[in-house]
Amino acid sequence: MKNITRRSFLHRVSMAGAAVTMPLWPGEIFAIGNADPGTRRYHVSMQMEAWQKTPELLELIEKAGVTDVWMGSYLQGKWFHTPEELKSAAAFLEKRGFKAHVLTVPLGHPGNAIDENDPSWSEKKGTWKNACTYDGKLYSGTSIHEPVIRDNVKAVKELAQKRFDKLFLDDDFRLARFPGQIGGCFCSDCKKDFLKRYGYGEQEWSELLNDVMQRNPSKVLQTWVEYNCDKEYDMFRAMQDAAPGMKIGIMVMYLGSEKAGIALDKYRDTLFRVGEEHFNDKSFGTVKGKTDELFSSLFHRRFARPELAFSETTSYPANALSARNMAAKLNVSLLSDVRNTMFMSGLPPLPADRWDVLAPAMKKNAELHRKIAGHKPKGPFKHFYGWDSRLVGTDKPFSLFLASGIPFEVVDEPPHDGWVFLSDEDVRGVLEGRTKTKGNNLIARKSSEAKGDVFITMDETPSDIFAFKKRIISRLKDVPFVEGEIPVVFAWYPTAGKALLWNVNEESKRYKIRLNDKVLKIVDVAGLDVEMVELNDLSS
Repeated sequence: MKNITRRSFLHRVSMAGAAVTMPLWPGEIFAIGNADPGTRRYHVSMQMEAWQKTPELLELIEKAGVTDVWMGSYLQGKWFHTPEELKSAAAFLEKRGFKAHVLTVPLGHPGNAIDENDPSWSEKKGTWKNACTYDGKLYSGTSIHEPVIRDNVKAVKELAQKRFDKLFLDDDFRLARFPGQIGGCFCSDCKKDFLKRYGYGEQEWSELLNDVMQRNPSKVLQTWVEYNCDKEYDMFRAMQDAAPGMKIGIMVMYLGSEKAGIALDKYRDTLFRVGEEHFNDKSFGTVKGKTDELFSSLFHRRFARPELAFSETTSYPANALSARNMAAKLNVSLLSDVRNTMFMSGLPPLPADRWDVLAPAMKKNAELHRKIAGHKPKGPFKHFYGWDSRLVGTDKPFSLFLASGIPFEVVDEPPHDGWVFLSDEDVRGVLEGRTKTKGNNLIARKSSEAKGDVFITMDETPSDIFAFKKRIISRLKDVPFVEGEIPVVFAWYPTAGKALLWNVNEESKRYKIRLNDKVLKIVDVAGLDVEMVELNDLSS
C-alpha cells in the first residue's frame, strides 16, 4: 500500500478538486453483475456473559443469519477478558458454528461508550496520559502517547498468539474527541515533538492554535493534520506488524477523516467500519438523521472496499434503538454497498426481542443486496464531501437531498453536469479557490457564505428541496425519478436495471416512478422499509 508523503499530502490539500487515485466506487473493480452469492454477512459484538446469562441468545442470532461474533478484549488499557478466556469462548462459539473474532478499544473513548452502568469506563488506564485540547482542557481518550503504543502492541501480540484471525480497533480509532472537531493532542510533549519534526517555532504554534479555533485551512494547520494522521497510522502499522497473521481493521467515527487523524487513503486494504452517529430513536428517527447516516456511509465507501467494509449498526444504550429503526439501519449498508453488518450495543447485548424483527429484515436485505452489489448508483444529484470538510469541517453535510426522490451518485470532485450539494466549508473552499468547479451547478445553504453565479442557494428543508425538484424535473431526460413531495431515498443502478426505494417515513407510502412524461411503476413501501423495482427497459 502506497503511503502519502508530506509533499503529496499538502499538494492534494492545495489542489482540493483533484480526484483520488482509486476507482470512484470501489465495487467497480469487481465484475459487474457477478457478485458473490454470499454478498451480505452479519456480525454481532457480544460478550460471553450475554450467552451465559441468556443461553437462547445464540440460537436467536443464528436463526437470524448472524455468522460471526466479536468479543471485547483489551479495552482502554485493561483486559476485559484475558486472551485465555477469549480463546475458550471462541472454541465454544466455533462448536456452535460461529466464527469468533476480537476487538479492542486501543485509545480510549472521551466518554463512556462501553457500559452505561459502569462509570469507570469513562477513564483510560491510569498510566496513560490524558489528552489536551487546543485551549488547554484535559480529557481522557483519543490520544497517542507512550506507553499507549507499547501496551497495545503487546496486547495484539497476545491475541495473535491465541490465533485470532481478525481484530477491530474499536470505538473509535481516531484522534478527535467528537465529530466535527480538529483533533490531536496539544500538550507540551506533543507540541515539542510537532515543532521539532517540522522545524517550526512559537510563532507557528500560535498560528496553529488560532487556525484551529478559526477553522482556517492554513499551511501550518494542514501540517498539523498530517502529523496526526502519521501518528495514528504509525500506531496502526506497529500493531499490524506485530501480528502479521491477523487482519486488523479500524472503526471510523461519523464522517471520520483527516482532521480526526484518519488518513483515509491509507486504509483502503483494511477492514473498515464506516462511521455512523445516530444510536437512538430520537436522533435516527428524523429524515435528516437517516440521510446524514447514509451520507457518512457513502462518503467512507469512496475509500473502503465493499467486501472489507462494515457498518456501525449500533444501539447505545442497548435498548435505545427500536427494532424497527435497527432494521431500517440495514438499508444504509444496502444503499452504500457495505457487505458486512456489525450489530453493536456496548458490553450489554441487544434485547432478545430485537431479533424477532431483525431476522426477516436481514434476510430481505441480503436478498436485495445480491442483486445490486458491485453496481454504482447513478443520478443527477451529486454526493460530494471535499477537502475543506475533511480538514476543518463541522461534519454537518447537506444531506437531505438524498431523500428527494431524485437519483444520486457519489463524486470525488464537482462535475460539470447535475447538481452538487455542498457543506458550508466546501462552499468556502470554492470561494477561496481550493476546490475547483466546472459549472454553475453548486447547491449551498442560504446560511453559508455562497455568492456568485456558480451557486444556487436554498435552505436544507424539505420544502426548499422539493421546490427545487419541481423546477428541474423537466430537465431530467431519460432519468427515472419519484414523483411528488413524499420523502424517499431513490437509488438507481442502470447497469443492473434496478432501483431501490427506501421509505424514510414511519408510515407506509405509495410512490410513482416517472420517466420523462410516463409513469413507469407504482410501488407501495411499508414504513422504514425498502423495495426493489425492475427498470430493465426504460424505453418500453
